[in-house]
Amino acid sequence: MTQGGGVRAARREQAVEALLDAALESLVTVGFAATTTRGVAQLAGVSQGLQQHYFPTKAALIDAAINRLATRLLEEASRPVEGATERQRAELLLRRLWDSFSSPVLTVVAELLVLARIHPDTAEKTAATLVAVTDRVVAVAEEALPTYARRPGFRDALLLALSAIRDTTTVARIPGTERALPTCETITAGFLSAFNEKPHRRR
Repeated sequence: MTQGGGVRAARREQAVEALLDAALESLVTVGFAATTTRGVAQLAGVSQGLQQHYFPTKAALIDAAINRLATRLLEEASRPVEGATERQRAELLLRRLWDSFSSPVLTVVAELLVLARIHPDTAEKTAATLVAVTDRVVAVAEEALPTYARRPGFRDALLLALSAIRDTTTVARIPGTERALPTCETITAGFLSAFNEKPHRRR
């Protein structure tokens, strides 16, 4: 590749990255319905002509943004879990999942779940993303918690905890719902109780 070609490729990658980041930010701040290609281009600091060159339609832009989100989620889910004991690693894993789903960008997941009900194409991609991330979390958990993983009901207990974390952190974004929701510690205790373990008390 020539030097000029390398510069153009770098600029293209930079523009695409900016557009995808802006699309995710727009989904977080204003939601799918209010997200527009013009608004995303302005947020990304690129011309709308350039945006249309890379992503001719809103559907194409959102589709690529979902792919980017999926990549981020898979990278986060793939991080190894460190801890002296399996119980500690279980607590760290669930806390990490809680923190991940509480992050602003994960608001997009809630938005996509709503969107999936009315847009079949988005539903298919959202479902594939959630399944892939869940499978990766299970694989990481099985590696970090080998003794637990060999016990009956491990996958179901983990999926129940993961679902509780995902749903709780989604609803928690609505002000005033705290009293109606479990804490991360409560969910962790429920998971550990399936293996006759008690969580460490925080001091």
